[in-house]
Amino acid sequence: MFNPGNFIRKYKSASLLFLCILISFLLISLSTGKLNFAPKRLGSSVFSIFQLTVNSTSNFFSNTFNSIGELKKLKSEQELLLLKVQEYQIRDRSFLELKEENIRLREQLDLKKTSNFTFVSAEIIAHDPGNTFTSFVINKGSSHGININMPVLAYQDGFQGLVGKVIETTYLTSKIILIIDNTSYVASRLLESRYDGLTNGEGVKTSNLIMNYVSKNARKSLNEGDLVVTSGMQSIYPGGIYIGRIRNIDVPEWQTSLVLKIEPVIDFTSLEYVLILTGEK
Repeated sequence: MFNPGNFIRKYKSASLLFLCILISFLLISLSTGKLNFAPKRLGSSVFSIFQLTVNSTSNFFSNTFNSIGELKKLKSEQELLLLKVQEYQIRDRSFLELKEENIRLREQLDLKKTSNFTFVSAEIIAHDPGNTFTSFVINKGSSHGININMPVLAYQDGFQGLVGKVIETTYLTSKIILIIDNTSYVASRLLESRYDGLTNGEGVKTSNLIMNYVSKNARKSLNEGDLVVTSGMQSIYPGGIYIGRIRNIDVPEWQTSLVLKIEPVIDFTSLEYVLILTGEK
């Protein structure tokens, strides 16, 4: 036996569609003021509504697929733009590095032209693993005319500063000990007051220097910031090379001399190139 309730539950979607079509037809008829039942007109209306529904659905899916395609295209373009930005950033950093290197090499070239000494330029290629902060290795050796005890200088921030000396050589490399090493001693002089002393390093703890044996008579003529240079007396280092600046003046009562704490003019942590003094012109 036919049961309307079971039929509607079984064909729920189709029943809802038919009901919507019927309501639409009735509304159209009412809006025109006539309710003339014509099977042909009813069929046309139903077909029009069905066609409109199918067309709308087709447009929806078409627009969706087109949007997905556009998003994929935009994503690809974004990735390409990001790669270009990264490439330009790398080029910019490389340009700045080359510019800085060019400035340092030009400073060394100017020093070679104006100095009374002959130099060999070298690049720092390694730090001594057993003594990381007070020595390093350069890429020039005995084959380039470098020998033990040759002074090593650097040009930095407008100063021709003392770096250290050569303590070992191989055919292609050399080892340099810095003046901040506690075994390094340099005959030094106060640039303005002309008092002499002996400067040695404090090691890796402070990267500073200590100048001893300065007469107490020099106290009145000394100020923090005064420059200290090599004296050239009984030393492998020529006179007049900048060593550092006074940062502290100590006057021990039990000693006959002053103790000066010196800050080097060269920042050893940023060194890349050095000059080995090989002789006089």
